[in-house]
Amino acid sequence: MTIAEPGLTNEQQPPAREKSGSRAKRILEWFWRGAELREKKRSLPEPTRRQAVLAQRAQSSLDLALNTAELARSADADKSSFTNPEQASCLEEASANEFYRQSCYWSLSALQAQSDEHAGTSYSEAVWDMLDERLLESAAQGERTELLRTALRSGSFVYFAELPASERVAITRELRKLAESLLFKVGERTRVVQGVLLQRAFRLSLLFLMVLLVGAGLVWERKTREERSDLARGAPWRASSKWEDAGCSSPDQQCDNSPAMFFHTKEEKDPWVEFDLGALRQVATVQVDNRVDCCMDRTIPLIVEVSDNHKRWRQVARRDTEFKTWRATFSPTSARWVRLRINRESLLHLARVRIFAPQH
Repeated sequence: MTIAEPGLTNEQQPPAREKSGSRAKRILEWFWRGAELREKKRSLPEPTRRQAVLAQRAQSSLDLALNTAELARSADADKSSFTNPEQASCLEEASANEFYRQSCYWSLSALQAQSDEHAGTSYSEAVWDMLDERLLESAAQGERTELLRTALRSGSFVYFAELPASERVAITRELRKLAESLLFKVGERTRVVQGVLLQRAFRLSLLFLMVLLVGAGLVWERKTREERSDLARGAPWRASSKWEDAGCSSPDQQCDNSPAMFFHTKEEKDPWVEFDLGALRQVATVQVDNRVDCCMDRTIPLIVEVSDNHKRWRQVARRDTEFKTWRATFSPTSARWVRLRINRESLLHLARVRIFAPQH
């Protein structure tokens, strides 16, 4: 017995909520196409080894028919005393027609081989009985349908060669269309399965692109958020000394005449660079990009110090090993000035300094 909501009949009951698990499975299936692929493979049995061989024979015959014209043009007709342009055209068309006919025969044999293990082992007139009338009628309309059927059953090189020129041209066009249609049908399973696999690849590519775009968006958003929250951006700075004309002018940290570093001190004891944040600010992270074109070892040991009165300094971080980028994170502290100092005699030069408040 089902207990319904009071006052509602079974027909009036609200539909059950769709389980999130089944929704997720449907989304996964939309991308992966696993059930669709299994269904296509089940409805279209995998070709047998003999089918594959016969299909290759059909394709080879079609290729020979298509290449006959080129082969005929490359032949040295002058060496034959009975060949003239009209006879050469007849030879070309009759040869092509015979190859088209063979392609049709081997395609039908390949289709028959799914249920007949003896298909293709010897010539059989019964193969032509398998021809789908719709394919025949799409290749030749009206009264030409019977002419095409006769050409398939009775055709030979001599048969095609003795046809009137206009008839040979027409039958060539019809045989080619039929041969291509039959090969298309023979390759139906491969084509359908590949279609599902291509659909899977396309949808997974879309998913990958979406993930890539989302990831790139998150990275860009984080980067721009950090850029906006960088307390050192636009903050005036000064160094303990200046090496000739090296470096930028405060508050710039990037300039064309000094791409490797924005300042360069002389060799001295405890060289430093300091930033004035303009007012007391909460500081929790300092990120330092070292000069990378040379001399990275000069920058150690590097100490980060803060001050609220420009007299007393408190150490909040220290780096004793060589680095390209050092992101020093420490307990939030109130400061107006932030200083980076080498605790020995050396030269100090950095590519960039960023200062961040605590993240909430």
